Amino acid sequence: MRKKVAISLSVVAVAALYKGALWNFSSQSKKQIEQQLAKVPDAEPQKVTEEMLEQLPAPVQKWLANAGIVGKDQIRTIFLRQTGWMRLKPEQQEWTKAEAEQTITTDPPSFTWTVKMNMLPFIQIVGRDSFEAGKAELLIKAAGLFPVAREADNDKTDQSALQRYLMEVSWYPTAAISPYIKWEEIDGNTAKATMDYQGVSGSATYHFKEDGELEKIIALRYKDSSPEAPLVPCVAEIKEHHSAGGIKVPSKVEITWQLEEGDFTWYKFEVHAAEFDPIQAVKNTPL
Repeated sequence: MRKKVAISLSVVAVAALYKGALWNFSSQSKKQIEQQLAKVPDAEPQKVTEEMLEQLPAPVQKWLANAGIVGKDQIRTIFLRQTGWMRLKPEQQEWTKAEAEQTITTDPPSFTWTVKMNMLPFIQIVGRDSFEAGKAELLIKAAGLFPVAREADNDKTDQSALQRYLMEVSWYPTAAISPYIKWEEIDGNTAKATMDYQGVSGSATYHFKEDGELEKIIALRYKDSSPEAPLVPCVAEIKEHHSAGGIKVPSKVEITWQLEEGDFTWYKFEVHAAEFDPIQAVKNTPL
């Protein structure tokens, strides 16, 4: 009888530790997001005018017109909720479901992405990927307690995070006219975006359809931060769009590494909530 009671108490203790660790990770993420949002200026956002687009390459102008940003407020923050499916190796057959949330600011450029997934039986994996003040950090924990991966204070990680921000401008397209981003026309349906910020720089090539709708984005990124890691083409292919606040943004996306041995689609996701400038809503939203 005592043995059964001891086992029961141990199970309760482990469950409490597990729950507490997940709560602590969530609490840390929420605090980080609050600090991120606190840096957004309080000034009223400007309306986007056609004149603001005139200095951009023709295909970028067509894309932004197609997206419907003219007459809209310049986006300062955006909150995304995603459902995704992930795999870690090309030979992996099964996909792991992931639920993610992301908060982005455009002035200053930053993002915090949090994810929850069940890669191990009965154990939840939680992760946080962030970029702020030109610095990136990736943290993944099993049960919110045991570190699985951590990347920080690394030039390659910083550059890849900046390029992620640059590739995701499609969700906050008014940032295309930001002073941080410079555009170069490649041809009638392609333009290269380059971003320099806090000593970190990177580029991404935007590919558009004839009507200006965004089709895909390609950037040379580091797949990992090891000393020998090469730059690898990373492709974000837009499968579907939807309207958020009257602005056309991607709703279904597939992310693929173009490896020497062949393409490896490792993440595909659907955005089922996108809110612009929801600062108070984000602060009060549980992660």
